[in-house]
Amino acid sequence: MRFLTWNLAMFERAVDAPPDWDQHRTEAAVRETILDLAPDLVLFQELPGLVPYVETHDMVRANPRSHSGNLATLVTHAVMEQQPTPLVVTRTALLTTFPDFDLTVANVHLSPGRGSEAGRLHQLRVVADASPTENLVIIGDTNTRQAEVGAIVELGLCDHTPPSATWDSRRNRFRTDGPAFVAYFTRVFSRGAVIVDNQRVLDDRPLQVDGRRFFLSDHFALAGTVEVANQR
Repeated sequence: MRFLTWNLAMFERAVDAPPDWDQHRTEAAVRETILDLAPDLVLFQELPGLVPYVETHDMVRANPRSHSGNLATLVTHAVMEQQPTPLVVTRTALLTTFPDFDLTVANVHLSPGRGSEAGRLHQLRVVADASPTENLVIIGDTNTRQAEVGAIVELGLCDHTPPSATWDSRRNRFRTDGPAFVAYFTRVFSRGAVIVDNQRVLDDRPLQVDGRRFFLSDHFALAGTVEVANQR
């Protein structure tokens, strides 16, 4: 399955966006991106109670609230015919099991901030324990720092660091406040016979509107593919 994961920052307006830019225009731009990329699986974090409408996809019937906004998982109509099973794990994750693939996909939004390393590790352990399948892929805004990866691997998870930063507040001036730094907050971990490939950070798709250049979110979207090795 081709996937796209994106923290949408509560549909907040970027500081460099036109003054009349609103949630409806953000939703339309998100829809256009998904139609253009045509992923089989879309994982959203930080939604403001509004799930972007995409006519090629259905929403898995769960929309839990995390520490900031809501999570939502969309799949194509063809994938929905598999009747994927959702499972909400506290406020951390939305797990969706695809029986035809023997695969569980966890859409996650883990605790933010420095000092929350132990909490994030615990959340990942809970997600892994809750998965009904051995084949598990965890995708989304993990809020993890590179220094945490070793402990996460010790949980039995494989790390799939994206090819470039998924947060870069030096290039993406989404807000005027806060420090400028790069990070790999949005990323992928897996377990079992899962293969993650073709990862691409969508940091080259700023909008150009009314002479202004801006991004839709403070996070860059991440795309890639996921499959189970014994089903190739």
